Amino acid sequence: MSAVVTETPPRRQAILDAALECFLANTVSATKIDAIRDRSGASVGSIYHFFGSKDGLATQLYVEVLADHHANYLDALRTSRSAKAGVTGAVYAHLRWVAANRDRARYVFNWRELEVIDRREPAVAALNEELYRVASEWLARHVRAGRIRSLSPRMFQALWMGATLEYTRLSMAHPTSADDLVDAGDALADAAWQAVRGRRA
Repeated sequence: MSAVVTETPPRRQAILDAALECFLANTVSATKIDAIRDRSGASVGSIYHFFGSKDGLATQLYVEVLADHHANYLDALRTSRSAKAGVTGAVYAHLRWVAANRDRARYVFNWRELEVIDRREPAVAALNEELYRVASEWLARHVRAGRIRSLSPRMFQALWMGATLEYTRLSMAHPTSADDLVDAGDALADAAWQAVRGRRA
């Protein structure tokens, strides 16, 4: 069995971490495999073994970061004990995740390259479908009970997370501390709840 096949998971993660740094510094298209090799300490063979190509690496990085963000977001809903706790908890969860994962958040939310988006669409669609399914089931219970307003999915998402996502984008585009992101949570969470709360809340 070759050395490439027996590479360990930490080596795979080192490649992903190095790729993130290289992609953010130079874009995917301008990044050379050799730069990722040098930064990660992995062989070129290891990179191709785990990810198939540079675009495959960029795709997998995006998918894994997005999956981590979605899991964090959905956990806030699943563990909430009320409609308000779920709405505000999701806002706080998003802000804390971004504060703790600034570079990863930039890669997912503030940075786009069309050649990568086209290749990763099916995997991203699957993640987003699961997010939508779980969130919709959670919302439906509270809408039926009158605790959350009945709105179209797009309108609900805009009122619930629109301001939070925009604040996140602005904070990543301009120098700010992680504390600033977290400190904004109270105002953003309250605004989200007031926008979507039902008459029986």
